[in-house]
Amino acid sequence: MTTFEEKIGRDERFESYLQRWGMQGDPFNLELPSVDAFAPFQKGDLRKLKWLLSEGKIGVLTGALGMGKTTACKFLAASLRDESLTAPDPSKHVLPILIHGATYKSADELLRAIILGLELDANKDQASLFEILRRWPHEHQERLAVIIDDVPESGADVVEVSEFLRVLSDIPNISILLNGELKQMRRFLAEVPALLDRIQVHSKLRPMNRKNLKELLELRLRTAGCANYGGLLTPSGFKSLYKFSKGVPRLALKAASNSIHHAAEMDVPIDARIVKAANKRSALKRAFPFLR
Repeated sequence: MTTFEEKIGRDERFESYLQRWGMQGDPFNLELPSVDAFAPFQKGDLRKLKWLLSEGKIGVLTGALGMGKTTACKFLAASLRDESLTAPDPSKHVLPILIHGATYKSADELLRAIILGLELDANKDQASLFEILRRWPHEHQERLAVIIDDVPESGADVVEVSEFLRVLSDIPNISILLNGELKQMRRFLAEVPALLDRIQVHSKLRPMNRKNLKELLELRLRTAGCANYGGLLTPSGFKSLYKFSKGVPRLALKAASNSIHHAAEMDVPIDARIVKAANKRSALKRAFPFLR
């Protein structure tokens, strides 16, 4: 039990509702960095990006806000880390380093973040730190996969950061995946054509159509243990969720989570009425349903 639950109490009504439908937790939780977070149509992009990171390539992942780019990066990093723990051949190991690019304000800070991700001492001069990466393929069998989330949102000098990434991409056995919103990424890459020329894979996450969203929500419910997911999420409820989210994964999952909590309050399945009511209420009233 968390400190919050100790002080405020557990939401027993919601827990009881989930159990009646065969589930232990909110199936629409946004923070789910596993394959269960992705609809079947998205898995082709994940396979392509995993290949890129395993083969020493450089690629770009783009899409609008809420498309699941950061979730994909977290999943790839976790998957590569898990596979490296079980693969017997060290040359097949991939060591992922996930960096939140928007946090860093210079190429030097990005370099030090990579070194810290390797659990090495970053309190050295820039040349000494870069030498660690330059010598990586000579001193280590495993590949290094550097995943930089939201790199275009960094406050660093674009040309400086792009040039650093260009040089880094030329080191054997080091892969790079850059993630960012499409328009910002285009502007970022346009500053250094030499970096743009080195990109071998470009994946763009797009809004889901009705079929894709239905697959995602049903996958979430099945994975959570709900056998009668068609009874819990009614056709009118799904239609309303799609209309509300316009196929954007983050909006769809947030709306579905709001809806299942409200459905638990009312002790009914998720239909259009529940979806509309749940997503019109303020965040405060959704958190504390006794407020009217």
